[in-house]
Amino acid sequence: VRKFTAPEFVGERYGSQGARVIAAMISIAISIIYCVAQFKGLA
Repeated sequence: VRKFTAPEFVGERYGSQGARVIAAMISIAISIIYCVAQFKGLA
């Protein structure tokens, strides 16, 4: 069974390298927003 990351899944689902890049960028943005919220909660 082949394992997929979220961007790989999106790329395979839509058959597009561009979709994969966009999904990766969205994942990174969500991670950054989450980290900022966590750091603000600590302060």
